[in-house]
Amino acid sequence: MGHVTEFHGRASIGEGRVAKFGGRAPIVSRFSSRGPDYADAQSQSRQAADVLKPDILAPGDQVWAAWSPLSVLEPLLVGYSFALLSGTSMATPHVGGIAALIKQCHPSWNPSMIASAISTTASKYDSQGDLISAEEPDLYGVHPSTYFGFGAGLINPARALDPGLVLSSKFEDYIDFLCSLSSVDWVKVRAATGASCSRPLAHPADLNLPSVTISALRVGQPVQIQRSFTSVGSKPETYLCSVLSPNGTSVTLSPTWFRIAPMETQAIHMEFNATQALNAFSFGEIVLTGSLDHIVRLPLSIHPVLPTL
Repeated sequence: MGHVTEFHGRASIGEGRVAKFGGRAPIVSRFSSRGPDYADAQSQSRQAADVLKPDILAPGDQVWAAWSPLSVLEPLLVGYSFALLSGTSMATPHVGGIAALIKQCHPSWNPSMIASAISTTASKYDSQGDLISAEEPDLYGVHPSTYFGFGAGLINPARALDPGLVLSSKFEDYIDFLCSLSSVDWVKVRAATGASCSRPLAHPADLNLPSVTISALRVGQPVQIQRSFTSVGSKPETYLCSVLSPNGTSVTLSPTWFRIAPMETQAIHMEFNATQALNAFSFGEIVLTGSLDHIVRLPLSIHPVLPTL
């Protein structure tokens, strides 16, 4: 016969690790690519292009993601189906999934309208109400970032589903933009796209993007562009237009307010004047505040420079 030994032991489960939510978030990761984008990266001058890059900020650091157990890229992960991964390859699926949700909710929207909704509703502030910070590649700690670090801001899927206004561009508009770049060969454009440079934009910044970037705004040489907004709201709405001008730049908007019905389009004319040459880009924003609580933000990235002799 066997015997059962009784120890009368007792055990209890403690609280474990307590989650803390007081930290600062989001923060641009050290490995995240920074702007500005260059019109010709091979050129000695490395002239910045008149477009904002990156476009948007999304979760991409230490993401619990699918992983192929057959992959040999990381020996420690062989045989595993999931892993903690970091990189823009983790942020991209977040943006792609949100774009798919927007398309499901608004089947008639084209890609540029979806991108506009994502950008104009993003937030440039962190959980503590400060401008989003960034880790520097060669420094420890974090420092205040700019649109060249976080794009339009942290993506907000709930707000992107109801942006109020969107900006739309077609294939032909991008061809016109491409043809307006001084470094672009029109013959090569036609060979690559099949489209001709029949109507290049007066200025590259005139492409109807949800941001404005001017890489060389010369003192005494104002730049006039416009943005066209289409209402995707369900009711008529009145918008008030305001601007926070970048340092060294004055910005004039016309009109300063407008009322728009569903599916109507409103153009806003913008004039940019350099008041002081600076050795770097400065940043501001245009904000359209709607009477039905829609807020539409357009980042401004301007480099005011001296005129050429």
